[in-house]
Formats: sequence, structure tokens, C-alpha cells
Amino acid sequence: MFYLKKMSAYKKQHIVPETYLKHFSINSDGIGIFVINSDDKYRKGIQKKNSGDKIFWIPNYSDTDFFDDRKAIEKMFGTDIENNYNNIINVIEQEKTTIDFGVKQELLQWIFYTKLRSPIWKNHLENFTDYDNFKKQVNDFVSSAVSMRWTIYKSPQNKYWWTSDNPGFCHNLKKMEATQEILPEPIYNKVGVDSILYYPLSKKYCLNIHPYNKGEDLHLNATNTNIRFEKADLSLFKILNYSTLITQKRLIIATESESLNEVEEIKNKT
Repeated sequence: MFYLKKMSAYKKQHIVPETYLKHFSINSDGIGIFVINSDDKYRKGIQKKNSGDKIFWIPNYSDTDFFDDRKAIEKMFGTDIENNYNNIINVIEQEKTTIDFGVKQELLQWIFYTKLRSPIWKNHLENFTDYDNFKKQVNDFVSSAVSMRWTIYKSPQNKYWWTSDNPGFCHNLKKMEATQEILPEPIYNKVGVDSILYYPLSKKYCLNIHPYNKGEDLHLNATNTNIRFEKADLSLFKILNYSTLITQKRLIIATESESLNEVEEIKNKT
């Protein structure tokens, strides 16, 4: 009986972490989050949910026999990764440009592991059990992200960033210049010298990791450059929320219901 109780403690495994979700609720408490679930045949409209609700988790999602403990991935994420996120957001909310590099490292770790767990992958467990591939992904992502400039966009007044069950996306500069279209990549490992990474951090803040301008000092990187805080204009705001919408797996998530009315309008135009 004790064994069953112990196992059930890690049965509810979030595809969108609770700690992350709560920063998209109006009072940052995880209560009253608005969602459209594209896979729900019976409820096509906007649903009001709380961060712990079943729509955000899958039973035993990361269980694997690869490790001695079948719950090892879930325990690692819950203990070592997710607990850091509140502190990261607390630091960002102070809007100090001189954010310690240690906080940036924690944020990169958060993004990396959150993307590895995303249901966008057909078999996300391979990301954790194939060590050589895992190591390569870490090195490629971190070296690319650290070599670029970091800007945090604040949402326009009385408007909020959307997020999804696959938060974060890349815009490829060369592709955008060639096609003159917004074609975001839904997975994180497209980061490179021609790519711009966006990651909604909360309802108010969206991280932008992007190349330095031509002619800037080649020695600049995330270890020696301050973060910029900039107010997003309405045009950029719409582009980034649209990019979040089209890179979701099945859930688009918002702080208030009114903005999600735009989803049907966007669908009708595409």
C-alpha cells in the first residue's frame, strides 16, 4: 500500500509545468488560466482552467525503464529544474539590466529541459536516454544562446503574452528575408547565427535571444553584456503571439479570455 502511494505521487506529470503556468494567470497564482485545446472534440471554445488541472498533465508521461527509478526524469525536473523558475521570474521582474550570469544559466537550463519534455517530440524520452545526442543538444544550444544578445520584451499596456504546450520558437532570418513570411520553427534546436529565439517567460515578459549587429565587438556574449528591457510595439506583439499560436502542439494558453477570441479570427485568415 505504501509503495502504491509513493508511486502515485509522481503519476501526474505536467507537459506544461505548474510553476510556469502560474505566471500566466492574472494574479500569478495559477488560478483562472484560459485555454483552447485543439484536440478536444467536445469543447472547441475557450476553457477556464487552473494550473494543476488534468489538461496540463499526462499520467506517467516521462516514466522510463532506462533508469533504475522509472520516475527519475520527473523527479529531476520537479526537484532540480522547476523549483528555480520562481526565482528567475522574481529577478526579471526587477528589470535590472545587470542580471547575474548564474540566473541566465538557470534560465537556459529551464528552456532546454522544458523543450526536451515538450509533446512536440514524437518520443521525448529519447532526448534523455540517448546520451551522445543529449550532450550534443546541450552544447549546441548553450554555445549558441550564450554567444548572442539577450533582450526581454515587455508586453504592451493591458495586453499579455500567450504561451502554449510547446513554449518557445525560432525565427530564421535568412528564411524570413527570402520569403517575407513569418515561419517560426516550433523546436528549440534551430538556434544558430541566423536564428532568433523567442520564449514567453510570463504574461508580461518574453525573452529574445538574437545575433549581435554587424560591426559590434566580436567578444560580446551573454557573460559580459547586459540584458535589454524593451516595450514591444503592437506589431511585434501580434507577430509573437501568432508565432506561439502556430507552434503549439494542442494547447494555446492566455491570461484573459478576450484575446483568445482572436484565435478564430486568425484561423479564418489563414
